[in-house]
Amino acid sequence: MVAWLDAAGNVGEAAQRLTVHPNTLKYRLRRAHELFGIDLGHPDVRLSCWLQLRLAD
Repeated sequence: MVAWLDAAGNVGEAAQRLTVHPNTLKYRLRRAHELFGIDLGHPDVRLSCWLQLRLAD
């Protein structure tokens, strides 16, 4: 998810950074939403996720 957030939501760029197919990344993002209820379509949620993941590093 960090790669996707760092790529400002650009699936192609994030998939390339992760060396996975863009559809694989889309699937993983969809699963994160299904499993954890993360709504990455909302800017405040994206910011919160980005900050939490950065602090965990």
